[in-house]
Amino acid sequence: MSFTEIVSAIRSGALQAGRLVKLDTPLGTDQLLPQRVCGRSRIGRNYEFRIDAIHVSATFKHRDLMAQPVTLWIQQADRTYAPHHGYVHAVHKLGSDGGVHAVQFAFSSWLHFLRYRHDARNWQDKTVEQILADVFNQHPRARGAFRFVLRDPLPVRSFVQQYEGDWNFVHRLMEEEGLFFYFEQAEDGKSHTMVIVDSVDALPAAGPAQVPFCRSAVGDEIDGFTHWEEAGELHSTQLTTRTFDYKQPSSAAWSKGTAVPVTGQSGLPWEAEVYGYTGAYTFGEKAQGDRLSRIRVEQWESAAQRVRGSGGLRRADAGRWLELVDHPDRQTGGKPEDWQFVIIETVWGIENNLPVSCATRQMPRSLKADIDALRVAHGGDADALAVHHADGGTGFFVVQIEAQSRLLPYRSPFEHHKPVMQIETATVVAGENEMVRTDELNRIKVRFHWDRLNGDTSRASCWVRTAFADAGGGRGAVHVPRPGEEVLIGWLGGDCDRPVAIGRVFNGANRPQWHSNGILSGLQSREYGGKGYNMLVMDDATGQPRMQLASSSTGAHLHLGYLIDQNGNMRGAFLGNGFDLKSQAYGAVRGGLGLYFSTHPVTLQPMDARPASNQLVNAARVMDSLSQASVAHQAESLEPGHDTLKTFSDATEHSITGALPDGAAAGGLTAGGGTGQANAFSVPLLLLASPAGIGLSTQASTHIASDAHTNLVSGKDTQIAAGRSLIASVAEKISLFVQNAGMKLFAAKGKVQVQAHADDVEVTAHKAMRLASVTANVQVVAKQEILLTDGSAYIRIANGKIEIHAPGALDFKGAEHVFGGPARMSADHPAFPKSMPTTPLALSTAASPVSGSSLPAGMPYKLFADGALVRQGVIDASGQLPVDHHPGTQQYSLRLANGVTHEIPVPAEYHSAANGELANQGIHFHEGDESGAADRAVHRQSYQDMLNPNANA
Repeated sequence: MSFTEIVSAIRSGALQAGRLVKLDTPLGTDQLLPQRVCGRSRIGRNYEFRIDAIHVSATFKHRDLMAQPVTLWIQQADRTYAPHHGYVHAVHKLGSDGGVHAVQFAFSSWLHFLRYRHDARNWQDKTVEQILADVFNQHPRARGAFRFVLRDPLPVRSFVQQYEGDWNFVHRLMEEEGLFFYFEQAEDGKSHTMVIVDSVDALPAAGPAQVPFCRSAVGDEIDGFTHWEEAGELHSTQLTTRTFDYKQPSSAAWSKGTAVPVTGQSGLPWEAEVYGYTGAYTFGEKAQGDRLSRIRVEQWESAAQRVRGSGGLRRADAGRWLELVDHPDRQTGGKPEDWQFVIIETVWGIENNLPVSCATRQMPRSLKADIDALRVAHGGDADALAVHHADGGTGFFVVQIEAQSRLLPYRSPFEHHKPVMQIETATVVAGENEMVRTDELNRIKVRFHWDRLNGDTSRASCWVRTAFADAGGGRGAVHVPRPGEEVLIGWLGGDCDRPVAIGRVFNGANRPQWHSNGILSGLQSREYGGKGYNMLVMDDATGQPRMQLASSSTGAHLHLGYLIDQNGNMRGAFLGNGFDLKSQAYGAVRGGLGLYFSTHPVTLQPMDARPASNQLVNAARVMDSLSQASVAHQAESLEPGHDTLKTFSDATEHSITGALPDGAAAGGLTAGGGTGQANAFSVPLLLLASPAGIGLSTQASTHIASDAHTNLVSGKDTQIAAGRSLIASVAEKISLFVQNAGMKLFAAKGKVQVQAHADDVEVTAHKAMRLASVTANVQVVAKQEILLTDGSAYIRIANGKIEIHAPGALDFKGAEHVFGGPARMSADHPAFPKSMPTTPLALSTAASPVSGSSLPAGMPYKLFADGALVRQGVIDASGQLPVDHHPGTQQYSLRLANGVTHEIPVPAEYHSAANGELANQGIHFHEGDESGAADRAVHRQSYQDMLNPNANA
């Protein structure tokens, strides 16, 4: 065939008729004449064909083929053609020989385009099937060109992140889940479909399933295998894994691990175990962990038992199964399934059966060297692998396969790995109108800076655990990051699916509260939806260290150390030293066992009140001394006040021993400290002490109330000044005793009145007594008589008579003496009250020892007197219960609906009658028996009974 004839034949397409292989390309039907083909296809991997072809077009450009669809047709044994469709991804012009041009190109499935796309995104609560579909659909050529044929449903993954190319991403997902795929070719050669499966049972047969094993001497164009070999390899015998699930930490009962042995490995060394930590929370349930481990073990089993064959089987392709027949070893028996194999990989070597005259000189990079090597390797089967054409052209076809028994599961090797992540930052996000987004573990949602798909919403990431300064069961430091803040994201084990917030950083939008000078440190929170804050700031200024704990709410703060006026980042003027505790609202200082306020010099023990106690002891001595003097002069004793003061001072000197609290474990850890003794109060006292003075001041009123005694003791003088009046109202008596310098009672204006409404008035002087009226008169008035006496002489005025008697002389001197007839003058006496007002009896629930901090207002009650119901109702807001007391009553019982009972004896039952009088006035705590709350069901029934009393009660 001349050169001109060859060119004409190529252009007309006649030269490809009946050839071993032929091509469809965008250049036109049969415009490229294939010379040689090398191809490879593997389960779970892409296929690729490299083709040497010739053409006669002088205008051919690389771009004419690049990324374009092509179809390679391979002639079958029955002279039909099987297509292999794909897209060109590499083109090389090899050279020219006269007017014939040689070109080499490679094509693969649409999966090849995944190599050129990289992405950074994540999925939440999706299966791998859904994720793969999302990725595939990003590629136009893949849409509608894939399908899933799965035996078992895939589990939902809470979070999957892609931070790599699509190629690596989809392969590693399928490897992790035990998925693999093969390709189906459309009969018209215009498309192909990826079929993703999880079991070899889903793979189709290779056309007629039975494939013969042939000896090379039987003739040419063998449609079977001429070579078959089996191989086995040693591998590990068991896979043992561990993981850690922070939501359900490991325990002795469930160690979060798996141990999956390899089947059919008897006799192999037992120590051939693979143990590994699979990463953080790889699986939650043991069944899921066993499934993942089984996938890896099945990959070992598959790789350890392989067969390899070669021959002229035209229909061989990866992802098909066949049954080998006519093999000598099969004559020994066995089941048909024992000779059924799944083709894992297929390698083609083809030289087209073109006329010899179409051969061009060997070009660099051509496939001729590869085909020649295959010829040499299969030299003994040369006749069986030769393919002849009617025009005398002779080609070459050899296929090599790697397979495994169809009885074994197949899993792709784990060749694609997750990207190893580095520390990065992300922005905290929340849902719309949410000020914060968190959960019971204080996890957060973040948006990665590279995320272009998710906005600032709570779907931007999975729940991300946050590292805190301290974290433990029932303890720790909690500062939940807020939306808009920037956090540092680390990855557990570098795993892109396991983010954790390991810190937080400031940025231009979220600036630090204290900055630039480096001496202010601490914590400051921020009010949700407002500008308020809580703050703990530590100031390390040279010579001026201080600490401030503050809340913008009510301006409450505690300022310690060197006090300054701080405003944000500014250190202001000096305010003083010590501490400043204040609030614009309320304040309370409480000590359940006692409080001590002092300006005495600081000692090591906080309750060391010896200076104050000594002063109280001295005050008791003063009271005792003056009390004795008062009694000696027939005034009242100060003994009750002295005794209470002594009791108070004794209570301030109480020693306690450091020890473990009641109920604490005997083996507790104290590092050898915390032992010894310290001063405390024996009863819950409040003690205020100062060596330099105490001042109380108010623009309103000062109130001092004591249920028992009130003692005022001063070593020198006690002054009382009142801007208006000094008024005292005493229930029993007033006793004033002055030991040395006398007593003065002056009224600059107004009357001085002294009245005894029920008894005598006695005025006695050891020396002279003077009664004088400076500007008016002196009146002495008595209803019965007036008696003046001295030295046995007397004047008596009584019953309208005047008696003047003297044992001696009576001396009357005057300018005149008038002794006229009778006369009289009446004197008015002040009107005294006929009876004293009495305080009505009322029971005060607040005074009961079993009362809580709140009054039982609104609580139904029943009041019993000596066992008889005398009153029932609901307690009002005052907590006071008026009682119509009868003298014969010995015991009151107050029963509340919540089950609390107050047993209240009358004064005769008290240890001291004086206490009874006080208790009946609601002043003193009663000394009765109280019972606590009963069963809740009893309370509810009692409550209903009291709300709905019996009308006959």
